[in-house]
Amino acid sequence: MEQIIVKDYETTDGRVNFGQVIQAGILITSDKLEVKQKHELRCRLKPNVIPSIGASLVHRTPVDQLKNSNKSHYQMVMEHYKIIKDATKDKPSYITGFNNIAFDLEFTRRMYFKNLIPDVYQTNLNGNKHLDILNVARASKFANNDVFKTILSEKGRDSFKLADLCKANSIDNGISHDAITDCLNTISLAKIIYKKTPEIWNAALSTTSKKDVENFILKNKVYTSLEYFYGRSVPFACHHILFHEQYQWSINWDLKVDPSKYLEMDRQTLSKALDSTPKIIRTVRQNKSPVLLKSEYALKTDNYSKITQAEINRRVKILEDNPKFIELIGSILSDKAKEKMSMDQSDLLHEETIYSGGLKRNPKDVALMYKFHEADWKDKINLIDKFSEERFQYFAECLIYEERPEVLPKSIYDKIHRSFAERLLSTNKEKWETTASFFMEVDTLRETKYKDNPEMLEIIDGYDKHVQEIKSRFENA
Repeated sequence: MEQIIVKDYETTDGRVNFGQVIQAGILITSDKLEVKQKHELRCRLKPNVIPSIGASLVHRTPVDQLKNSNKSHYQMVMEHYKIIKDATKDKPSYITGFNNIAFDLEFTRRMYFKNLIPDVYQTNLNGNKHLDILNVARASKFANNDVFKTILSEKGRDSFKLADLCKANSIDNGISHDAITDCLNTISLAKIIYKKTPEIWNAALSTTSKKDVENFILKNKVYTSLEYFYGRSVPFACHHILFHEQYQWSINWDLKVDPSKYLEMDRQTLSKALDSTPKIIRTVRQNKSPVLLKSEYALKTDNYSKITQAEINRRVKILEDNPKFIELIGSILSDKAKEKMSMDQSDLLHEETIYSGGLKRNPKDVALMYKFHEADWKDKINLIDKFSEERFQYFAECLIYEERPEVLPKSIYDKIHRSFAERLLSTNKEKWETTASFFMEVDTLRETKYKDNPEMLEIIDGYDKHVQEIKSRFENA
């Protein structure tokens, strides 16, 4: 691939189902991380979103700037979609960022999902692949402790926060927690890794798609999987035994454990053993851009160095020669997943159904989504009831409510307005930010962390006033 796309978001909230992207940075670079295009997108706050004061104090964007931006959230989303679509149309790309797999990617999918963009998996299409610089940085530091400097957290552990890594390594492209600046900082860090540990960089690039990961684990009977605990990367010598029935994750045996004593266990006993610690099973999620390395990276560490190669080979052979044992493990894991999925799917709101609703969408709904974006706002209303799924009808109503509420029939407007009033004015602990949770946190921050910080108190006061206005507007619903 000749192209890497670096993305970063600033958001109102860390909760991906209910938060809002307020700023997006997109850099299109060469494979050597030379910037070719730069895009910075901003938008207004949505009228039905209460920003987390904690998140707001991280990016420090004055609330007036967010209220008065010349683009709405919907406009920014559509522009973002077009930039990525055009950039990857004829050129498959690595889509990357810092902690982008767990955060930015999930925000992107939900942002598209709730804005009725059919290509929810845009960054997985047309040969695109995902790379997470956070994962690469951790692996690089594990392989070569001198690759870059780190600073210690309050708990005395290496900090892998982007801002801390930049500070430790004299990387300064502007103010941290600005989307475009964080993109540039990510590139600067990636260049250090690319230059000083090319073997790790290349290993990371080789497992950037689900297919790449599966090819690697099936080709290598023993390999190193890195997991991150308490500020350090922990290597595991793994042997792939099966793919999870529901999730399709790679399920691996940790080879520091002799499988012999587990072979004759009954189902109940083995189930308890699989849940016990230390774990005997390690999971590799192929779609999470894992950095997988050759076996020697793990085998030379203290947990494995006293185990001979002959013994490692014996343990692998035991697993290969006992398919019924492996089948039993698969069955146990499948039952546990079914139970969890049954519990997780109860009482989901529409915003939470991106995965539970299935990956395949009705072709008629897909066609309607494209038609919806092309139609005038008044004409969009006539398309609402034509969607076959209730959640898409709901998203269509919400979009019109957010963008052009004056064109909505009063009955629909009142319905949507009341539903948001119930959410935002709730006094219960919710999955989203409420007026109650916002004001409680504001009071705490004023009295403790920022009581002697006029600059931050001014920002807090601005958001406080904004949320007071939201509260007043919805109290009359």
